[in-house]
Amino acid sequence: MRRAVLLYNPASGRRHAEHLIAHIAKALRNEGLDLETIPTKAPGTAGRQAAEACTAGAEIVFACGGDGTIHEVLQGMAFQPQAVMGVIPLGSANALARHLQLSLDPVRAALQQLDHESQIIPIGQVRYQTPQGERSRYFLVMAGAGPDGALVYKMLASGKHSLGRLSYYLRAAHLFASTRFSPFAVHVTPPNNAAPMPAVSAMAVRVGDLGGLFSPLARGAPLEDPHLRLTLAAPPASLSLPAWFALSWSRLHRWNPHVRTLEVESFTCGSGANPVQVQADGEWLGRTPMTVSLLPNALRLLMPRKL
Repeated sequence: MRRAVLLYNPASGRRHAEHLIAHIAKALRNEGLDLETIPTKAPGTAGRQAAEACTAGAEIVFACGGDGTIHEVLQGMAFQPQAVMGVIPLGSANALARHLQLSLDPVRAALQQLDHESQIIPIGQVRYQTPQGERSRYFLVMAGAGPDGALVYKMLASGKHSLGRLSYYLRAAHLFASTRFSPFAVHVTPPNNAAPMPAVSAMAVRVGDLGGLFSPLARGAPLEDPHLRLTLAAPPASLSLPAWFALSWSRLHRWNPHVRTLEVESFTCGSGANPVQVQADGEWLGRTPMTVSLLPNALRLLMPRKL
């Protein structure tokens, strides 16, 4: 009998999370899993709790929550060859769950994954600056510097980080219309050219569709891909950002001279005139300078046999 853990965020975007977890647990136990349910203790503890579950012998750790909870669980699941991570969507965006073609019904999503394969994939690593010095985090969905980082920071600072997509979109519209984003230099590996590229936004996406308002803006490389798909918006932001949204939604993004997409092994964003906000998987991290790369063979993830 396989040992599994449901690691869930009691403050997730879904109402009645405890009730949902009980239904998910019952469905998985009926399929023969030896299952334990574990609530996260506080913000930032999910990674440590996931690592502890692996050490205690869990073969499957289901990250139950939104992309933020999955991001936290990932920190403890990386380089755990004895355990595999599953995803049960309980958030509002659920970008990774959508990419994995999971039902947004959490019980169905849990049962789907019993037929999925354990695949070993690379994960992203972002290094960034904090007042305490350089820090690093792993990521699965996306990492970026510029307007996306500023948006997440503003949502966090205003206490609206967990109010759902509508609040996110309204804050995004206000931020993009009212903020003058300073350019910064981007260096890529392998080098695209000798000179650094100026940008007001640098975003690496690792899923096919971010969903919602941001759905057409950036298409990521597959999770198994050994390269990052980097999207850069050139200065000035007052021109490139509106053009990015308008042309992407009009399906004319190929003719947008202000945005370019590159396949890279890694990239570094400098500070520019002022440090720029950095985010990963929708979680604010710190500020530039930022370096983003891929770590091979880093995570076992339950994935559809044909994605």
